[in-house]
Amino acid sequence: MTSKSDVSVTVPCNSLAPPSYDAISTSTVLADSIWSKLCRWVFPRASLQSKEKCLSCIRAIVSSPDYSPSFVAQTVSACVATLPAAEFSKLLQQLNIEGHTAPYWAIVNNRREALWAFMDFIPDPSLAFYSDLYLACMMVGDNTLFTQLELNETFKSQYKSLRQFLGCPPDEVQIQELSSGRFVASFCVRMFQKRLRTADAIPIEYLARGRIWTLWVYLDSGRKWVATCQLEEPSLPVEGSNQLRIEAHRKSPDCATPKPLIITSEFSMISAPR
Repeated sequence: MTSKSDVSVTVPCNSLAPPSYDAISTSTVLADSIWSKLCRWVFPRASLQSKEKCLSCIRAIVSSPDYSPSFVAQTVSACVATLPAAEFSKLLQQLNIEGHTAPYWAIVNNRREALWAFMDFIPDPSLAFYSDLYLACMMVGDNTLFTQLELNETFKSQYKSLRQFLGCPPDEVQIQELSSGRFVASFCVRMFQKRLRTADAIPIEYLARGRIWTLWVYLDSGRKWVATCQLEEPSLPVEGSNQLRIEAHRKSPDCATPKPLIITSEFSMISAPR
């Protein structure tokens, strides 16, 4: 196995994935719109009286039909200027909007400007907050966002720390969704041999078909490497089959490429507790 490997896993699922929420329409903001009325307190600071008022504007950012990206930074800045930073961060991480956090709704309602504005003021996220983001990413089925939020390494922090200590950049995962509930996950695992010899295991977490999966590669008691696929909470159970395809890394363009190693297996999975 070389330091850079490409692996494809095809998993046909019998159950349907959660619905996609990619297409979210927005309306033109009018002077007398709901948005303007809700957020008029932004000018000036003296009109902000409580956390409830701040929460009201945060709710408007993530749910109002009159949403406008141009108001996001302005509204968030007003909250930060009035509330202590720790209080504002705590407010954003509470399940105070229909049982979820504000960033959860920013993801589900496709309001990326609001999401990143919120995340800038959450320097030390709680595990409960991360779990809420997990649910949101599963709802929209967005592995790219899942990776950008670093959710793929949240519950495997010891492996992330080792990777960073070795000066290794993050692994890459590309998801291609096919028909009949199938998908192909292609991995680029960096410093594969060095990391595996150092930690005895490499987990690669990703999101596909509304579920969270982990490809585990580890060394067994005989120092032979083993690859397994694991379903993570809170994913729904699934049955199907997978195909692991390992392609050798070409050292130079004129080298002959060996045939890939292909391993196929059936499975019935329930999510593993974290």
